[in-house]
Amino acid sequence: MTNQKPITKTHLFLLAFAGLCLAIALTIAWVLGFTLFFPDGTLAGHLVERADIIRAHIDYLMMSQFLFIFFLLFRQYAIDPPVWVVAACCFGAFFNPLSFLVRGLTPKPSVAIPVEAHFPFQAGLSFTLTTVGFLTAVALVVRAVLQARAVQD
Repeated sequence: MTNQKPITKTHLFLLAFAGLCLAIALTIAWVLGFTLFFPDGTLAGHLVERADIIRAHIDYLMMSQFLFIFFLLFRQYAIDPPVWVVAACCFGAFFNPLSFLVRGLTPKPSVAIPVEAHFPFQAGLSFTLTTVGFLTAVALVVRAVLQARAVQD
């Protein structure tokens, strides 16, 4: 590999956060697998809503994938993204799935409440930051690709 691009702190942070999201997803997978084979165990008793735990697992997998892809694209095109873009991507990548995880682990009250109190604010904030961060990351990559293509022509 002769033409290596420099690794910046934002690149490293993005890569580390992608690894964290993947580690969380794999941990959830192990918990889900373990509780599937031991449904009467103590651990299974903590999973209030298995479907939400599965949603969190899938969401963490997707988020880690996106962060890994952004890391690779930023490195490939020598993009040093602004800190706020990386922070927005990482915040959303962590908190989007966390809202499902919290819902899946939180006992439901006996009186029906349409939505847990934490969910709308946390979800709205993390969805917004994820959207802004991911779309900005894509825009940075598209701009770099177009600039690289213009140089080649």
